[in-house]
Amino acid sequence: MANLGSIKNSTSWGQLFMVGIPGPRLEEVARGLVWDLKVGGIILFARNLEDPQQVWQLTHDLQREALKATGWPLLIALDQEGGTVQRLKAPFTIIPPSRELGLKATPEQVEALARQVARELALVGVNVNLAPVLDVARGPHCPLWDRSYGPDPELVAALGTAAIRGYLAGGVLPAAKHFPGLGDTVIDSHEDLALAESGDALREADLYPFRRAVAAGVPLIMTAHLKVPQWDSNPATLSEKILEGRLRRDLKFVGVSITDDLEMGAIATQMPVPGAARQALKAGADLLLICKDWQAAWDAGALLAKEAALQPRAQEAAARLRLLKERLKPAAPDHKTVKEFL
Repeated sequence: MANLGSIKNSTSWGQLFMVGIPGPRLEEVARGLVWDLKVGGIILFARNLEDPQQVWQLTHDLQREALKATGWPLLIALDQEGGTVQRLKAPFTIIPPSRELGLKATPEQVEALARQVARELALVGVNVNLAPVLDVARGPHCPLWDRSYGPDPELVAALGTAAIRGYLAGGVLPAAKHFPGLGDTVIDSHEDLALAESGDALREADLYPFRRAVAAGVPLIMTAHLKVPQWDSNPATLSEKILEGRLRRDLKFVGVSITDDLEMGAIATQMPVPGAARQALKAGADLLLICKDWQAAWDAGALLAKEAALQPRAQEAAARLRLLKERLKPAAPDHKTVKEFL
C-alpha cells in the first residue's frame, strides 16, 4: 500500500483533499484527480447521481482507479441527513428531517433508521455519510433548525449518538457536524461567516453532543465556519485554538477532522480556497473539503507543496487518514446484487 507518511509534493499532498467531481461518470477531470492529484476522497452531489446502478458503477470505477493509482481506497462521501439534505432519493429510504425525528422518534428508532440508511449507502459504494448534525438549534431563527434534532443538548446527544451507532453498524463511517456548534447562529455559513450569538464562553450546551459523540467513537468530525469571539478571531475551521485546543485537547478527539466546504461564503469572502486550505491544515484539520472547484484543489496542493514547515502537520493528518481507511468495509457487492436490492 502507499506510504501516506511521506508528503513531499503536490501529488501526495492530494491525499489530504476530498473533492467534488463534475458528473455521473468517471471522465477526464475525475480520473485526473484520482491518478494525478491522488485525492484522498470524493464527495458526491446531485450532479453525480442518477439511479442506484449508476451510483454503484461510479463508485466502483473510482475505487478501481484509486487502488491502481495509490494502493489505497477513496473515502466516498455524501450528505444523507434527511429532510432537505438527502442526496440519494427514492428508491433509497426517505429520511425525515432531524427536527421531526427529535419530536417523534426514540433513540432506538433513530439507530435502526441510520443502520438501514448505512446499508443502502454501502450497497452502492458510499463509505462516509456526512451526518449526523449535532448542532443544538435554539429556535426557528437558526439556519440549522430543521436539520437539528432540537434545542435540548441532551436530546441532540442521545439521538446523535444513536445515529452514529446505526451508521457504524450498517457499514458506513459517520461524520458528526458542525463543531463547535452552529445552534446559536442566525447567519447561514453558506453565505457569510456565522457568529456565535449566545455569549456563553464555555459553550457547554453546544459542546455536549460532541463530547458524547467522541465517547461513542465517532470517526470523523466536521468543522463549522463559525466565529466564537470569546475563543478566537478566526473561524473554527481556521483556528488552531479551536481545532487543536478545544477539539483535540479538551474533547480528546483522536479521529479525523474534516472541514466544511472551503468554497462556502463564510470562508470565500475572507480568502481564496488555496489559502484557506493552508490555514485549515495548519490549524489542525486533517481532510480539506472542496466541493465544486476542482482546479482550486490542484492550486491548493501546489501551494501546500511549498510549505516545508507544514510537513509534520501533514504527516499527522495523513496518518489519521490511513487509520480511518483501514476501517473501511470491503468493496460494494456486485452490480447484480444492487439491481435486485434497490
